[in-house]
Amino acid sequence: MIVSIKRYKIALVVCGVFILVLLLACAGLLHRNDYQSKADRSNSMQVNTTVAVDKTTPALSQDFFTEYRIERDRIRSERSELLQTSIKSAKNDETMQRAQEAVLKIIMEKQHESEIESLIKARGFSDALVFIWDNSVSVVIKAASLSRDEVVQIADIVSRVSGAKPENITISAKP
Repeated sequence: MIVSIKRYKIALVVCGVFILVLLLACAGLLHRNDYQSKADRSNSMQVNTTVAVDKTTPALSQDFFTEYRIERDRIRSERSELLQTSIKSAKNDETMQRAQEAVLKIIMEKQHESEIESLIKARGFSDALVFIWDNSVSVVIKAASLSRDEVVQIADIVSRVSGAKPENITISAKP
């Protein structure tokens, strides 16, 4: 009976982590669809061509970068708390090790995102958002449009810091 309760708790934690990761992935996909630019896949690197943007944006969109940064941090904190709980309640070393590795991965993603955002701002852009998923990186730059040279510079920064391949990097502009 005790063994089945332990298995049930482990299965429950694993299911909870899986559901959270699935929700994060869905949120990321929905977020990607909100961008107002389209990727030009004719090159080996994803280069975005700008689409005309309506100049009458609501007052809330002025805080787009701040709002998404807060939301990203909130989701990351929830994930981290869930993993910390599973570390504390882990009954075997393997489960604890996997949860610790996941926490370390979250920390590394946060560090890479912050470093990439800072380096992009150092290039003269007013703001940038970076989202790192398993093997892809999405970048949103606060700009009306981006030149090909700017896209190449940003992709170089992202690739150097995150280790992502250029074909797994998406760069968008948002005024």
